[in-house]
Amino acid sequence: MSKLKDIIEEGSIEMYLNTDISIVKWSLQEEGVDIEKEGKQIEQFVKRIKFTNKAQAHSKNTTELINKLVLQFSEGIEKNLEKPISTIKRLIAEKEMQVQFRNLDNLTPEEIKEIIKGKNLVDLMDELDNDDSDKI
Repeated sequence: MSKLKDIIEEGSIEMYLNTDISIVKWSLQEEGVDIEKEGKQIEQFVKRIKFTNKAQAHSKNTTELINKLVLQFSEGIEKNLEKPISTIKRLIAEKEMQVQFRNLDNLTPEEIKEIIKGKNLVDLMDELDNDDSDKI
């Protein structure tokens, strides 16, 4: 039952996020809220909800992209592909982590995430995708 409640709550939030602010204000006024007095707080609250919603969507996309990159790096190292190996070595050198990650075969997904942290994930993905045919 709590999953249903969460779905309904998410739907309600989504409805208010996509509804014109005047409709929201009218709805609040119908409930007895003094719009003139609370108007600035209402607008700030709506902005905060919209920002939080965008941040959550962005976070989900970023997590998915990181996981995809980790998989590509892991598979590239496993298959001994030149492009992923050279890219990961470059990232390790840039972060001055050479001692910590000498043996690429033993890198865990968490270590790969640490290596790519702070880098432009889309650029890394493009870099790996541009040369998928580097098979040795």
